[in-house]
Amino acid sequence: MFEWLAEVFIDLVNRSIAASWLVLAVLALRLLLRKGPRWANVLLWGLVAFRLVCPFTLESALSLLPSRETVPRDIMLSPAPALDSGVPAVDRVVNPIVTGTFTPAPAASANPLQLLIPLLALVWAAGVLALCLYTLVSWLRLRRRVAEAVLVRDNIFESGRVPTPFVFGLVRPRIYLPAALPAAARGPVIDHEQAHIARRDHRWKPLGFALLAVYWFNPLLWAAYILFCRDIELACDERVVRGLAPEQRADYSQALLECSTGRRALGACPLAFGEVGVKTRVRAALHYKKPAFWVIVAALLLCVVVAVVFLTDPLTPRYDFSQNAIASASVWDYAVPEERALNASQLDELTSRLEGLRGLARTTEEGFTPLYALVVQREDGTSLTFNGYSDDGSQVRTEYEGRLWQVTDEEFCTYLYNQWQAADTAQAVPEPSALDLYADALRDTVEVEDGQIFFTLPEEVPEGVQPDVRVAGSAVYEDGSREDLEFLQTAVWTPGEQYSIPYDEAYTTLGIFLIARYPDGSEEEKYVSLRPIVEAIVTSQSAPALTPEVADEFIAGTLDSFVLSSDGGYELNLPGPIPVSEDGKTTLSITLNATYSDEPGSYSTESHEITQDMLQYAQTIIGRFSGDMDTLVSVSLNVFFMTDEGENMQSIYARGSIELNAPFTFGEAVGYSEPTARVQTEGAVTTLDYTFSDGSTARLSFALPDWLTVEPEASLSEEGLPFFYIEDASGESMGWVRLRPFGAADEPTLATVDTAADSVPMQIFSPAVMGEGLGYANYRVTRHWATGATATADREFPGGQDFEPWRSDPCVLAYDWRVMPYSVEFGFMDGALAASAQTEQALTDFAASVTLAPG
Repeated sequence: MFEWLAEVFIDLVNRSIAASWLVLAVLALRLLLRKGPRWANVLLWGLVAFRLVCPFTLESALSLLPSRETVPRDIMLSPAPALDSGVPAVDRVVNPIVTGTFTPAPAASANPLQLLIPLLALVWAAGVLALCLYTLVSWLRLRRRVAEAVLVRDNIFESGRVPTPFVFGLVRPRIYLPAALPAAARGPVIDHEQAHIARRDHRWKPLGFALLAVYWFNPLLWAAYILFCRDIELACDERVVRGLAPEQRADYSQALLECSTGRRALGACPLAFGEVGVKTRVRAALHYKKPAFWVIVAALLLCVVVAVVFLTDPLTPRYDFSQNAIASASVWDYAVPEERALNASQLDELTSRLEGLRGLARTTEEGFTPLYALVVQREDGTSLTFNGYSDDGSQVRTEYEGRLWQVTDEEFCTYLYNQWQAADTAQAVPEPSALDLYADALRDTVEVEDGQIFFTLPEEVPEGVQPDVRVAGSAVYEDGSREDLEFLQTAVWTPGEQYSIPYDEAYTTLGIFLIARYPDGSEEEKYVSLRPIVEAIVTSQSAPALTPEVADEFIAGTLDSFVLSSDGGYELNLPGPIPVSEDGKTTLSITLNATYSDEPGSYSTESHEITQDMLQYAQTIIGRFSGDMDTLVSVSLNVFFMTDEGENMQSIYARGSIELNAPFTFGEAVGYSEPTARVQTEGAVTTLDYTFSDGSTARLSFALPDWLTVEPEASLSEEGLPFFYIEDASGESMGWVRLRPFGAADEPTLATVDTAADSVPMQIFSPAVMGEGLGYANYRVTRHWATGATATADREFPGGQDFEPWRSDPCVLAYDWRVMPYSVEFGFMDGALAASAQTEQALTDFAASVTLAPG
């Protein structure tokens, strides 16, 4: 009971402090709004009330609050209590006193704050009760006084026992007038009280007093309530007098003077006509001027600005590795110096701890040279650094979006300190301990079914270990509320027994703490993060079975999402769960290649490979090319499923690719559609109409001998481009037509090609020559123009065991870099075009018939 009361009190103190900053702002703004509408002041006080009652707050980079939590929630358990006002000068003065006064003695049985804060919470509760009793007594006395009031009309009553006009009642408000009130004053008085009712002031004032009763310990809120009462009266006066003539305003002012009570009440009721600020109200009524339109607009905008900057909390780091996982992490000891990399299970624990880290406070203190640091590398190449400055683990700072933050989460500070201490001990060796193996065995038992997570404690318990288990985490729900979770607190942990807990997508952290207590009194703790395991299981459960059609659709969706940024960053999104093959041997792989050229003929490449292991916990892939973007000439993205054939052999199950060439369109998804080609034959001429993945088109025409035809349906080559077989009348394959990407993509380099030279231009054919190990012998140009040529050649390639070391087939090559960034290769079997003795002339004649044109 006392612990709960203390937690509530700490929460109210923090809300009160946050609202105090807003009260100070409103006090300043009331001076600026002296010529503005009076209702704007009331609206500002409404923002203060909203700050006090709202159960949750949003974060904003525009927030002017220096701290979201001045009194840490765990301050009662802190070995070195300190406040976080967000104002370094205040913290430097106050915290030495707080820490020096309330730091627990080594032999003490309790932290001093564990006694003091519950005592203060009891005093607070007593104060709330006293104010509630005061309000109840005041209400009963007033109700008894007006019990004999006489109805005048509607909801207006008259009584000889009331000294001043007022409104009384929450649900059915009534106006009570003194019997001695002059007839001339009655009209203005009734107008004023009816304005109160129209504005719902008979409800807002009690609500304000109720908040004051809860936050009675804050003197600024007492001042706020007094001024709020004045402002609602001024707002009502303004509503009444704005429609009155000058002489009527004088009558209204006279009524105010006649009904002045000469007393100031702080009760929740009533709304007395002459109770507060009569002198100010008379002056305002006599000198009323309707605010200009721009003043009203400015007042509204000012209220909106105040709401944004004071009703939101300052941004604090929120670490989310679901889209950009931790690739590696290491602990640095600067005294040695020495570095220790964390192993896989430690990375799981670190991921969960960082995603659950909420204890951070802004600071401007740089600190001295750190003693140790945790350096985290993410998959996109960015890093996070947590520096420790104290040998007791109490001072840890990090940088987030250019700002320094003090880590106030003691559990994380202790974790980081222990990682540093482990750097020089046997525990730092990545050899798994008995508890590591026990944790790994537990991971393998995790299952998810029907919204429940199941796990089984391994039957084989490490020798000498008495294990204890704690299942905990945290959740953030759609309405922004947060909750700390703990499950199975009363469970009896039995080796070999299965346990279950509910699963909700709102869980941000979830894990099992394994605590080993050894006979010698020592303890060891191991953390098993359930969240990535569960997400991987849930994803795999919803993953479709891998078929060629599903693979092609998945590849197309991935390619379609690719976005390249002007700074070298890139992003692509998987269209859904990765399809799963029945035997588990076919997996997804993604490669990206960037080609740079700082001068014609000079190239460098940068390759990034992303495997399925890296993708299992992420739907979005984010990375960055490190080269000079001014020299980037092309980017290719390849997405493919590869099947493991054993003995280090793999085969392509499905593949797709796109290639971007300068000039690039940055910041937009490139879009993708599977390249296609359509065959048309008119007389002796065959035409292939290509449509490529970027939407560009091209037309290839040629004349085959009448005994050869092109198959009607295209296949996709390894480059993901349409590929055709050439057949004879019996359907036997006699050749092919295939496309290959150019070796160069930039126009300045392609412009250096000598299209008339009888030598293979490597700017065009280097992917085939270097990438596939081909050779083109006897290259002869048959026709050429400024941007392209057709040529005959002998296509040489390595043979098998039954052939000569190299085989050779006649071929025709064609390209036009103005039409498309692909070369065309026609390959023919011996005798396909004519008898061997006439093959050379037939090849030349065929090459002369080949043309390339835009689609």
